[in-house]
Amino acid sequence: MPSLTLAERVAVTDQLDYAVLKYLLNNRGKFEYVPKSIIRDNTGLTNGELEVSLLKLLKTGALLKTKVRGEDSYSITFTGLDILATKGLYAKRVLKRLGIVVGEGKESQVVYGYDFDDNLLVVKFHRVGRRSYKRNVRGDTTIKDWVLKTLGNARREYEAMNCVKQNMGNVPKPLGLSINAVALEFVEGVQLNKAELRDPQKALDSVLGTLRVAYVYCGGLVHGDLSPYNVMVDSSENVFVIDWPQATRDDILLINDLKNILGHFKEKYGLDYDMDRVEEYVKGKA
Repeated sequence: MPSLTLAERVAVTDQLDYAVLKYLLNNRGKFEYVPKSIIRDNTGLTNGELEVSLLKLLKTGALLKTKVRGEDSYSITFTGLDILATKGLYAKRVLKRLGIVVGEGKESQVVYGYDFDDNLLVVKFHRVGRRSYKRNVRGDTTIKDWVLKTLGNARREYEAMNCVKQNMGNVPKPLGLSINAVALEFVEGVQLNKAELRDPQKALDSVLGTLRVAYVYCGGLVHGDLSPYNVMVDSSENVFVIDWPQATRDDILLINDLKNILGHFKEKYGLDYDMDRVEEYVKGKA
């Protein structure tokens, strides 16, 4: 069903299908492709129920299929993770329904959604490339599993933004975490690289203040991938630092973040801040 939206794929997924997806996700550490007989024995589904469920999940793109020692075996896909995550956010009463896709990158897809009061929000589905995390059909692995990496990125982003927001930093409010999905308040604006600021010094100070909050109040937390592309600016020139899945506690990456953001403001607006003084400020030493 290549033409179905994620919302439609979720709508056609029933409780038996969820049981299959949850089993495959929960047993990702043992092997990537799970033989059909093992799925049947561990989900309690009858042969007929399992046949129907597997066929549906294959058609919606939630599963991949291959042969392992001559037996049909199945693996969860990013779509399967997205379906489980959407159900989880619904169960937590964070997300009532999904809307359209508004952005897609190498490691995530961003979708509009609506809460139970019909307020607009965004859901970011993390998708770390599985080809970078190969395992063979026997379940041996030499590189961190792609599912674990994807779930780790989602949790890291949610926890980082939650700490920064709780300490009054300028980030969209995180609303919920489920599997590989982070639900966030909707911020209407443009990327910093596209903005024409009336008061660039105020905007830069706001970004630096948010980096200071992260470092001082969140245990040395560093964005780790800061650039003008992941700072949003609204119509009132309030700034919001977004995209925190690479958050870390590495002072070398802090310097890179500062160089990127200071370089942008110097090149575009002529603001020339002293790097050493900015570093001391962000680390809470000034």
